Amino acid sequence: MTTISVARVRPAALDDDRLRSLAEAFRIDGDVVRTEEAFAVLGKDATLVHGGPGNRLAGVTAVIDTVRGVAAADPEKGHPEPLPADKAVGVASELTERYGLGPGVARFDGVRLETSIDATVIEAVRFDGKERTRFAVKTDVRARVTLDGIPVTGPRAGVNATFLDDDRPLRLMATTWDSVELYREAELVEEGEALERVLESARHRKSRTEKLSVVSSVLAYWAAPYEGGADLLEPSWFVELAHPADEYGNDGPKQLVRVPAAR
Repeated sequence: MTTISVARVRPAALDDDRLRSLAEAFRIDGDVVRTEEAFAVLGKDATLVHGGPGNRLAGVTAVIDTVRGVAAADPEKGHPEPLPADKAVGVASELTERYGLGPGVARFDGVRLETSIDATVIEAVRFDGKERTRFAVKTDVRARVTLDGIPVTGPRAGVNATFLDDDRPLRLMATTWDSVELYREAELVEEGEALERVLESARHRKSRTEKLSVVSSVLAYWAAPYEGGADLLEPSWFVELAHPADEYGNDGPKQLVRVPAAR
């Protein structure tokens, strides 16, 4: 029998001083709002929100620029180049380290937590009716997290940021945990069994499900929105399915299904 760890996380509850300092770093000068479940600074040009204990996004700090946007980019109007990938990584790393954000600051016990960070310059295409013009519009940064070598994914995993042409993130979301600890050892649902469950379930549905095919399957930990009780990172199989082509030969839709991988 193969086993896999189920981990419990304890989201960080950042103190007011640290959050206010973070708001100042993003030049957010506005009203402070605090409830039992969240802390927010509401500025004219940007907003900062941190999910407190009990919030569905507990431990997540989000900064959103409410004025600038990617949609305004136009290569014919001298659109500036976005921040280079290496500089974006440096800015995001410096911000998260200075303010103690992200899963990399967590203590861990009984499991192994590792993080890495990278960035990609994203291009858009403009078509004027005659030719297509590709141009860089933004730089996306992502801090990836693994638990015992298995990736962690979901709305409360890692750090994500988007930059335009300067060091002020257009958007930043960082999940911060005080600790990650072993909750229990469980039996791993093997990949073949998980795929069999998905396909068997699909056979009982109406429409074009009798010829579903598996495109890929990946084992990962699911950092789901908090729903009460122990806050767990659940081992899961993420299975991508392809529906058959229609009568005209057009590709069928694809679907991503999550299957619990522990019992």
